Amino acid sequence: MRAEGLPASSIASLLLALDRAEHEGGEGLPRESVLLIDEAGMVDSATLSRLVSHAERAQAKLVLVGDPEQLGEIEAGGLFRALAERGEPIHLDEVIRHRHELDREAAKRIREGEGREALTLYQAQERVTVAPNAEERREAMVRDWHEAFERGEDAVMVAKQNAEVGKLNEIAREVRRQAGQLGAQEIEVGEASFAAGDLVITRVNDPRAEIFNRERWRIAEVHAAERRVDLEGIDQARAVEIGADYLARSNPHSEAPALEHAYAVTTYSAQGTTVDRAFVAADPSMDNQELYVAASRSREETFIYATPEIQTHREEIAPESPYLREGTPHIAEAAERDGAQLAAHDEALRLKFSGLPTEELVARRDELRAAAGREESMESQRRSLQERIERVHDHIESFETEREAAQALPRRERRGELARIDTWEARSQRQTDKLETELTNMPVVGDAARRELAVADQVLAQRRELAIIAARISPPAYVKAELGERPSDSTKRKAWDRGVTQIERYRQEHSIKDPNKALGREVKRGAERARQEATRRRLQEVQRAIGLGQHAARARQLGRGLSIGR
Repeated sequence: MRAEGLPASSIASLLLALDRAEHEGGEGLPRESVLLIDEAGMVDSATLSRLVSHAERAQAKLVLVGDPEQLGEIEAGGLFRALAERGEPIHLDEVIRHRHELDREAAKRIREGEGREALTLYQAQERVTVAPNAEERREAMVRDWHEAFERGEDAVMVAKQNAEVGKLNEIAREVRRQAGQLGAQEIEVGEASFAAGDLVITRVNDPRAEIFNRERWRIAEVHAAERRVDLEGIDQARAVEIGADYLARSNPHSEAPALEHAYAVTTYSAQGTTVDRAFVAADPSMDNQELYVAASRSREETFIYATPEIQTHREEIAPESPYLREGTPHIAEAAERDGAQLAAHDEALRLKFSGLPTEELVARRDELRAAAGREESMESQRRSLQERIERVHDHIESFETEREAAQALPRRERRGELARIDTWEARSQRQTDKLETELTNMPVVGDAARRELAVADQVLAQRRELAIIAARISPPAYVKAELGERPSDSTKRKAWDRGVTQIERYRQEHSIKDPNKALGREVKRGAERARQEATRRRLQEVQRAIGLGQHAARARQLGRGLSIGR
């Protein structure tokens, strides 16, 4: 916005000015102004609430721009997500950043929680590098990044942890130094050294000099004796000079030094940045939002770098685990892990539901489904009525065009045509009045049941995922009876995992407690019988895929025989 000539500042600076004006009896926001908040998903709930209050007092329009599926607030948050879910936001669906369909589709899949599918797309185009250890992964990232940089492309490496970003920056800077791309004079800021040619980000706001946190720059010249640095903007075409006073400061929130290297940046620093190519260190501790941000920074291509899953705690005391997974399954799981915050009300619901036994929660969820269906039906009726009103309004507006056309007719024809238009316009107006009255009398549609249902589904999904993970590590008797031990072959292992997921889903949905029978007792009739049979058929497909079809059938028959014998 600053580049377009609009007044802009950080939220902290704006609130400080507004609070001071309010305290001194002055004017806050201009009356009936427009306040636009970019990256609103990163604004914590308390701060967003203060902005709403200031906007209300000034009768200003508050516009929140952001993506609730990207990185959220560091402090207590969830308010922006709650507003987006409860209101009727304007959605921008067309992706214009990525120039390649692969990157558009992969980023979309990650955003929608389909991490495995996204990684499959990247792998198909050889965009995924799995290095044997972290050191070799960093070397591969820096090598590929430097090749892109040498071609004159705007490229950046992205990682989650500050420590990892620091190591990548050290390696990249050394590569550039050996290539003779950095100046001889250096200046120290914090614990790092900087020279002409270095790529940096500023971490301290200085509105008077128009320097802001997380902006990217290239060092044009270093004046070591005067502790002065000349910067050229990367994100915006401008130059500034920063001196000793600025370099001595640190970020008041993170205590980061005034300058940091920018060959690699954290996911939080990357959010809001657009580059030609992004090289992403995929960390299994990341979640869906972090990987989505990291994978959606590039115009051209995104590349993923990972290491095999390491189970250090096991390897210290036992031979190599059969569950050690090479490749990217653990990264796919991270891409599907939801790390978004909930609003306070939704968090309270989650705590309430988390305390319920699974059987009670499933029953409550089924009740909520019916109520949520009624809400959805009422909302659909309301939308349908609003659409009918809009169509009639459009029809009424068309009569004016018809009148203008009728004026060109001969007098006798004109009189008849105008009378016909008046009649139809009056009829349409009566229809509009009737529909608007019906809309006014229609009860306001709530979404309480749908909100509760979403939280209940989330809690149940988390419990199901924990049961699936536990079954992979130590399969219970009912899993072994159907599927045997987890196979070592990767293809069969995937089928086995799919079978465990089907079993745990069915047991949760039907409150099965039987420690030996995966699907519990045989159901004799009705819809329950049909659902059990459908699950049984899917399990038989899994058994065939892992070569256990006949064995499992014999085991079940033997189990029944022993049960009868007892």
